[in-house]
Amino acid sequence: MPKQTKFRLNIDQIQKARPAPKDARRLPTFKALKLTTNAENVYKALEATAGSKELMKTIPRLADFNLWLPVATFSVCLKTGSALFLDIWDADHFDGFTDMQRCVTDCRAWFSADGFTFWGSSQTKTGRINCFFNAPATGSYICNADLQSFNGPAQVECVIDNSSFGALPFNGSIIQPHTCSLAAGGHSFRIQQLSGSFFFIGLTVWKV
Repeated sequence: MPKQTKFRLNIDQIQKARPAPKDARRLPTFKALKLTTNAENVYKALEATAGSKELMKTIPRLADFNLWLPVATFSVCLKTGSALFLDIWDADHFDGFTDMQRCVTDCRAWFSADGFTFWGSSQTKTGRINCFFNAPATGSYICNADLQSFNGPAQVECVIDNSSFGALPFNGSIIQPHTCSLAAGGHSFRIQQLSGSFFFIGLTVWKV
């Protein structure tokens, strides 16, 4: 294409129409999940995670969810407590399935991976979520990520500030607590897409 310094109108001749795939909008309908805000449910997920028994010996308050204090809540349509900023990068909107209005209504954000090239998708895995909150005091915290994969397994990396928790694979819905020791003040919990399509349902932060 010749270099052009100024836009100029011309007539593009399109000789053949492109019929839409018959199943283009017949994607499975997912039931909108509610954000997990019940400490007991988070505790059950924590207890089922490798390494939890050792941590509970080191931090006894982990073993008693009645002592946990809710600090912050993040979702597409809600922030509570000391939640300050929810930044969502490279989310995808497929009309009739995960368009913007539906994402807000269902309170979730979708990040696609492979497929949809007919519609112009570049099939990137660059979805990013940043949850910035204030820790009220120095101590132990639980950051619980609510996610749901779409059409197969997905994998993300969760990071608190500059410290990575490593890869998190999941297939279907998952609530996954991440334990950390934080200084009082501002912190960023980030979720970074590695593979597969998934929904971000939300993040809750608890002080142990």
